[in-house]
Amino acid sequence: MKNVVLLGANGHTSREIIPRLLEQKDVRLRLFLRQAERLRHLAGNHVDIIEGDARCPELLREAIQGQDVVISTMGGMDLGDKIGLVVHVMEDLGVPRIIAMSAGGIYDELPEPFNAWDKEMTGYTRPTNLQAAEEIEKSSLKYTILRPVWLSDKASEEFELTRKGEHYKGTETSRSSIGRFIADVVRNPDLHIGENLGISLPSTDGDKPAAYR
Repeated sequence: MKNVVLLGANGHTSREIIPRLLEQKDVRLRLFLRQAERLRHLAGNHVDIIEGDARCPELLREAIQGQDVVISTMGGMDLGDKIGLVVHVMEDLGVPRIIAMSAGGIYDELPEPFNAWDKEMTGYTRPTNLQAAEEIEKSSLKYTILRPVWLSDKASEEFELTRKGEHYKGTETSRSSIGRFIADVVRNPDLHIGENLGISLPSTDGDKPAAYR
């Protein structure tokens, strides 16, 4: 069995990840969230649930102990600090593989005028998302960092990837595509090791996401 823990398990994006992971019969999934009752209905033979706050080292250790892959969809203005703690716990426990979400725009890599619009709307979140990526990159972990842009609930699993240092493509990312990408990497954890990737929905270029035009 492959032991996988999902940090931030009650978020909208996590809801697209969970069912795709459970399609894999060799996955034993651990869900870590602040209020366990929200996902209690998922508990079963291949799913266990741990209630806790990612800012608590002891609870993080309980969640990460014995896992093969750590997935983080956490957010918040303290994301950089939380990811720094996750990295520390993983290294201490000898858990090597992490797939973590940061955000597009942290390197000013979005095409103009979308970059300027995004910075005006959400620029205040860029420093902590950048810190999160940097905490992971300077670690000893086998990492994959994802930088989505404006998240949508579109059903499409299509995505296009851009690497760190390349100009971003698109203005939107579907949560379904993140779910599919992460499930594919869990199926083959050797994929995309050491990569920091923009992930977006094809054919969404423009000055802002469609919902804001």
